[in-house]
Amino acid sequence: MPLLPRKPRLSLKPSKQLLWLWLWREMRASRGREVGIDAGCGLMQNRMLFETRDYVGIDVDQARQAANESKYPGVRAVCAEIENADVVGDVVLCVQVMHNRYFATERTVSTVRAMCDMLRPGGMLIFNLGERNMPFVDEIDTLLAARFTKVKKRSYGALSARETYFSPILAAAMYLLPPLRLIDGARKVLYVCHGSK
Repeated sequence: MPLLPRKPRLSLKPSKQLLWLWLWREMRASRGREVGIDAGCGLMQNRMLFETRDYVGIDVDQARQAANESKYPGVRAVCAEIENADVVGDVVLCVQVMHNRYFATERTVSTVRAMCDMLRPGGMLIFNLGERNMPFVDEIDTLLAARFTKVKKRSYGALSARETYFSPILAAAMYLLPPLRLIDGARKVLYVCHGSK
C-alpha cells in the first residue's frame, strides 16, 4: 500500500482529538510491517495511519465496503463481524468501535480475543474502550497480559461530550499533562499492545 500523508485527524471533541494524537504517534510502529487490519473500519478514515504494505478493512456494512473498495483501489475490504473475519496480519487497530451504541457490549471480550487471534507472532494491537465496556476491563487486562509481551493502558475521557474549536489545543494540553485527561473521570481506555505471543 503506498504511504499516505500522515496528517492527524481533527475533532471538535478534545478527548477524541487526544485519541487521534496518540494514534498518529503509536501507528508509526506499523512502518515496514506486512499487513495492517482496521477492525470496524467504517469509511476507512484510519487507513492513512497505517504504514503497512497491505491494508485490510473489516466492517459489517456490505454497501459501505463496496464503496470503500471503489474509492480506495488496492485496499481489501472484508464484510464480517470482527469475531468472524478470517484475516491474519501484523497490526490490528480498532478504535471508536466497541463503545458505539450499536455494538453489543457482551461481545467486548470475544471481540478483543478475536483481534488477538488475528495477529502473527510479534504483532501489535491498538484499541479503545468506552464507558459501556468498563465492566470487562479486568478480564481484558488478564487476556492481554497472557497474549502480549508489553501492554500500555491509558485512561482518558476528559471533555468527551463538549465540542469546541479549541479542541486541538486542549488535546495537546492533555497529551503533555496526563492529569488533565482524568478531569471529570476517566470514561475511556486506550490499549497499545506489542509483541503478540
